[in-house]
Amino acid sequence: MNGVRPKLIESDKMPILPRYILRQFLPIFAACVALFLGVLMMNQFLRLFSLAMMKGIPAWWIFTSFVRLLPSFAALAVPMSFLVAAMLVLGHLADSGEVMALRSSGFSYREITRPLLWTSVVLSALLLFINHKAGPDGFHSFKKRTTEAAQKVARVELRPRSFTELGPWRLYARGSDAKTGFLEGVYLVKPGQTSGMRINAEKGKLTTDPGRGITLELLDGQLQLPNNEPERFTSGRFERYSVFVPLTAAQTAPRELDIQEMSTPRLREKVKDPATPNDRRLEYRVETAVRTVGALSPFVFFWVGVPLAMAKRRSRGADFAAGLGVMFVFYGLLVIGVSLGRRNEALASMAPWLCDAVGLLVGVFLSRKAAAQ
Repeated sequence: MNGVRPKLIESDKMPILPRYILRQFLPIFAACVALFLGVLMMNQFLRLFSLAMMKGIPAWWIFTSFVRLLPSFAALAVPMSFLVAAMLVLGHLADSGEVMALRSSGFSYREITRPLLWTSVVLSALLLFINHKAGPDGFHSFKKRTTEAAQKVARVELRPRSFTELGPWRLYARGSDAKTGFLEGVYLVKPGQTSGMRINAEKGKLTTDPGRGITLELLDGQLQLPNNEPERFTSGRFERYSVFVPLTAAQTAPRELDIQEMSTPRLREKVKDPATPNDRRLEYRVETAVRTVGALSPFVFFWVGVPLAMAKRRSRGADFAAGLGVMFVFYGLLVIGVSLGRRNEALASMAPWLCDAVGLLVGVFLSRKAAAQ
């Protein structure tokens, strides 16, 4: 070609080379996101599924809970997926000789890798919003829903001659029919008072009102009420007595928010609050820095992963292993930075940046070396 660089025909929106790179990259990136999200969320799925089964909650509840949890896990899945997808795509192009052909035709290292550079910038900008706002808000909503679900009265499984937890009550029946809810030889006790409230009845029926609670209709029995004096009690007989148990247990003291549930503005407020203990203040400062560090990880991974992928060829499995190795070192340095920040007040806001700083230094060195080849 006599050193003359051929012009790639441009479409209305984007030159052919960037479109070709992105067309190779995006499907693999999407598959990696799905894979990593599936692995990261498997534990939560099993926990949610078990909770829903025990509480008789519909499958739709599990799906909507997962939607609220997605941003928090995307903060990890997206950077890892970008690194692996970039290394696989560029590794394949280099292995097939396409990178060499492009370089021989006059295209520079920067021009070949520029689509992935801008992709990393866009992903980092998106993760800044997710890590500082969408992720904590979604995790808070998820925790609130699961806490409320855990407080719900479990689906009643009537078993003859055994006690069944029914909200604040304990129910015993000599005989029961799970289909009709019919009971006989009923004994109902409400612990927690001086002597406990007790109800005996010859017969009864248990009915469930979906969305509200459980009703016990008791016939021909005796009611025993506690008294402030243990040796005294009040009792009386009844022909019909009704007990209603709401689906949700009574609220206790407000739950303290986990650090993952607090948005970054909220964390900064807690840091400025004089009432916040010093160890918590350090933890909040470190968490604020970690969210920004994690958001910038796709940008850092670009500088490290891309030149490694375009180096001397290896198998695809080796590219994948190299990507995992980069992630292991990066997140290992992040853990070290977090540990240093939580133990040293002067380093609380700086130590988490160790992984990004090391990654960029190594990445710039590798990129210059790859561009010079």
